[in-house]
Amino acid sequence: MDKIKRLPADIKQTWKINALIDFAIWFVIVIAIFVGRIFVPTGMKKIFLIVGIAIALINLIWLITELLLINYHWNYWTYFVDGRQVELHHGYFFRKQIVIPIARVQNVTLKQGPILRLKDLQKVVVETAAGASEIDGLKTSEANEIKELIMELAREAKNDL
Repeated sequence: MDKIKRLPADIKQTWKINALIDFAIWFVIVIAIFVGRIFVPTGMKKIFLIVGIAIALINLIWLITELLLINYHWNYWTYFVDGRQVELHHGYFFRKQIVIPIARVQNVTLKQGPILRLKDLQKVVVETAAGASEIDGLKTSEANEIKELIMELAREAKNDL
């Protein structure tokens, strides 16, 4: 693992599914607002209409923006594991680089929700005393390899101290 790696391309589809689920949840809220107009006094109906339309428009703009930026997000999401550290690089407008010294790693957890399971992906969570950092979605076999590698390197680093 001596080179910078990218997330698998399948993660883009899971991000799209997540964006559509978020949109659907907000869509249900907007429908509830419009249905709620039936039960409010006449003076409040216009406010409910304006709020509903505003939320619907913001939600639609958010969805379109999120879907358009998925490729950029994927292009700028990389990770790197070597004997000294785990590096995570992400961000397309505001770049973020996270460096986790191997000696500070306390735990590595694999997470897989139903959407990641559809694409055989897992989220790798690297935990330290200061917090946790995530590698968004790797193929299950690669996630297991990285987990074992990081934990082995962390054990060796702790023995060296």
